[in-house]
Amino acid sequence: MGKKRKLFNTMITAYILFTLTVGVTNSIVAYLDDHVGAGILKKSIVLLPGLSLNSLIEIVIFALSVYLYSRWTSKRITGPLEKITDAIQKMRKGEFTQRLRFKADYELTLIQEHFNEMVAHLEKTEAEKNKAEQSKQRMLLDLSHDLKTPITTIQGYAMALQMGVVDSPEKQRRYLEMIYNKSVIVTALVEDMFQLATLDSPDLPSAEEQEDLAELIRQIAIAHFDQFEQKKFTLDLKIPSHRVMVQMNRNLLYRALSNLLSNTLKHNPEGTEVALSLTDTDEAVLLQVMDNGIGIAEELKERIFQPFVRGDEARTGEGTGLGLAIAKKAVELHGGKLLLKSEPGKTVFEVILPKN
Repeated sequence: MGKKRKLFNTMITAYILFTLTVGVTNSIVAYLDDHVGAGILKKSIVLLPGLSLNSLIEIVIFALSVYLYSRWTSKRITGPLEKITDAIQKMRKGEFTQRLRFKADYELTLIQEHFNEMVAHLEKTEAEKNKAEQSKQRMLLDLSHDLKTPITTIQGYAMALQMGVVDSPEKQRRYLEMIYNKSVIVTALVEDMFQLATLDSPDLPSAEEQEDLAELIRQIAIAHFDQFEQKKFTLDLKIPSHRVMVQMNRNLLYRALSNLLSNTLKHNPEGTEVALSLTDTDEAVLLQVMDNGIGIAEELKERIFQPFVRGDEARTGEGTGLGLAIAKKAVELHGGKLLLKSEPGKTVFEVILPKN
């Protein structure tokens, strides 16, 4: 389509030049014929060897037409080229917001379109890079904060025991218990950070095995039974009796779904009712973890799956703040989605997994 348009434009331009040349030549010849004398032109006075007045006028008019057309064409080309060069220089300096806007022939317009698409892609890539860098910096700050608190506590209690300032055996036992509990928190945090980093590794085993998701959910529920008993939670399990086969990395998906239940246990009061349901369809499966607990604050909903985000802004609650981030990334690695629906008195986490 572009080549046909270019050929058409060239033919029109050539026709216009030819018409102008012939028309202007005939006008000049007619003028000279009227004012100088008919005999002069009819005899074809030779001004130069081999050239008549008619021929000379035609050459001059044609040369003038070519010159004017060249000037006009030059401006149509050099103008856009200058804009392209300027935009490239800005792009080299890291400015990806500029866009080319000019009117030109098809070829230059095509360059303009491709350039704008390229710059838009680079701008998006740069924004994603900056966002990832900011996220990394925030994670490092949060990690240092979460490690510093228990480590400082461990150091304080250990120093007190080392200096012998704690005489009571009962007090010594409490100090040792506190040291142990804080070390468990540090270990869990390090393990979760390692798990989160592992999910970005290209060496992570892919979901190649067909496994029974219904059985996996039953095992997860059994593993959390004692915690449900301790917090006096009730669990309503709605799982199909038949096998629900899904292509999965079993250990990874176990961790993701287990994190969802752990999150429900940690952040809800005693007596909370929890429902765990699995719906099987031809194309996908839907797992829902529902509770009638305190819900999730509106300002946290958009950030709930980010690392180190907790329901308490003081960051004093249970957990590492990485469980939901790990769960979301693990589900996405299976080609699925992890969604949140929450309101006061009700929270629903939905896991949608494709069967193939």
